[in-house]
Amino acid sequence: MAGKNYFFILILVSAVAILTHGHGLTAEPNSIKNWFNNLPHAKQKITELQFYVQDILSGPTPSNVQVARASSTFTSPTLFGLVAVLDDPVRTRPSPDSEIIGRAQGLFAFASLEETSLHMTFDLVFTSGDYNGSSLSIVGHNPYLNQNRELSVVGGSGAFRFARGVVGVNTVSFDSSTGDAFFQYNVTF
Repeated sequence: MAGKNYFFILILVSAVAILTHGHGLTAEPNSIKNWFNNLPHAKQKITELQFYVQDILSGPTPSNVQVARASSTFTSPTLFGLVAVLDDPVRTRPSPDSEIIGRAQGLFAFASLEETSLHMTFDLVFTSGDYNGSSLSIVGHNPYLNQNRELSVVGGSGAFRFARGVVGVNTVSFDSSTGDAFFQYNVTF
């Protein structure tokens, strides 16, 4: 029996997503249990997505807001101790007038004494299209002054249940006068 349990757990960990209409859940109390029972029969799938996150620090409604800092944060060359929350629009192109397909919602902290880098924990919440209502959970070290960075996909919901993978992040544009930026996200999970 222990071998069977190990096999079932291995299948659960290996499954990336089951893409079914309504993501396989209903209002029925046993819906999640039934989804789990069918998981061993699911085929593993690799998904690749590309989109753009718009980080807005300027204007009357910024999408990135400082919420805490240490007394020494602004004397630190790396802004160590600064914490902010974000609710950035996720767009189809790196343009303020392109379609919004979701939100990047979470928090980050300047978490290094030696380099200007962030620890980020956030969800990519899809609000339209095929993945409406689904989300990806992202965590990682982001030395954002580097052109290319990598974050981890550590989970998801809806169409992305059990997701795990990587996110390549590239800075597309940065306005030094406002701090506003566009980042390209290449997600493979």
